[in-house]
Amino acid sequence: MNNKISTIVLLAGLSLGSSATSALAQVAPPPKPAEKPTQADPVPEATPQETAPAAKDRNGAPSGIGEVPNIPHPPLAMKGEDGRIVRLQQLPDILALRSNPLVGPKSVDAIMPVIYGRRARFEMLTINNIDLYWELTDGALESLTLGDMKRMNEIAEMVKPMVGKTTLSEELTNRGILTRVQGKMNQNIVADYKKAVGDEIQVLDGDDSLDEYLKFILNDSFLEARLAYRALIAELVGQVDAVIAKAEIDSPIASELLALQSPLSAVSDQASDQIDAFDKIFRTLSVEDAIKVLDTMRQMRANPNVSPTIMKIDVLREGKSVLNNDLGFEMKRKGKVVRSNLKEDKENEQSAQED
Repeated sequence: MNNKISTIVLLAGLSLGSSATSALAQVAPPPKPAEKPTQADPVPEATPQETAPAAKDRNGAPSGIGEVPNIPHPPLAMKGEDGRIVRLQQLPDILALRSNPLVGPKSVDAIMPVIYGRRARFEMLTINNIDLYWELTDGALESLTLGDMKRMNEIAEMVKPMVGKTTLSEELTNRGILTRVQGKMNQNIVADYKKAVGDEIQVLDGDDSLDEYLKFILNDSFLEARLAYRALIAELVGQVDAVIAKAEIDSPIASELLALQSPLSAVSDQASDQIDAFDKIFRTLSVEDAIKVLDTMRQMRANPNVSPTIMKIDVLREGKSVLNNDLGFEMKRKGKVVRSNLKEDKENEQSAQED
């Protein structure tokens, strides 16, 4: 039993964000305190900058350190047609920026380089561990149970190289791009989603709840690696001929990949099917050839560390308003961004009265 608890703690520690451990408590007896495992990350991350709290954040809102204000915001946990919470296929921390009532458009220009940097790091992590990634995403997790402790420990070790040292929310806070209050709000939004999933699993999955939640933790823990890999495949689908030629791949599999080359569909479901079909053949390459193909494609970019699949994020949602630096506000209404400058509004009002 102690061995099982130790493994549960290890798996919880792998999750993206500290919320996993608290959520795990919803479906399992609280484990005894254990030393937090050290996670190895072969790609060095930039050293977080020590920054003192500023008087105002990038949007002009107060940025003092304190408790997160209780401001209504849309949750990330939304139910689908089957009545269960839809598992997010995008990074929760990015989606949380849109829900976060404290984060406005003026933060985006500072956020984007961090998103590009993280994607580049996870691309390299995944490429360098592509054999582990293939095994993890080829049914290894789906068959995982607490009854097979040896396999569970093996899976935990396989996941570790593809887990970042911090979440996006934590990195943005450490770098001073988000204030501590903004960052904590973002972390809370993500944590609420994970807790909601844990609560649902506990209620609906019965005797299998612990097994199912551990699978959720593991899948969540290397979500950034999964997103990076699928984006690489999406990027490759439309330029197989050029990349294969540049990489000088001499393999019969190359011909099969060339036959699947086509522009990626603009329809999400169709694009996903294209990626799946292409990836199925791509995985039959040798590990050495697969690494060479993806490395070559990255080097063919204008900037190897800037993925063309990343789009500029939009942190405004319908009805969301945030302060700007001129003590006005920006909000989205009926799909359009509405801006108001209180200083200018007051001056215009005074001018109208004088007239």
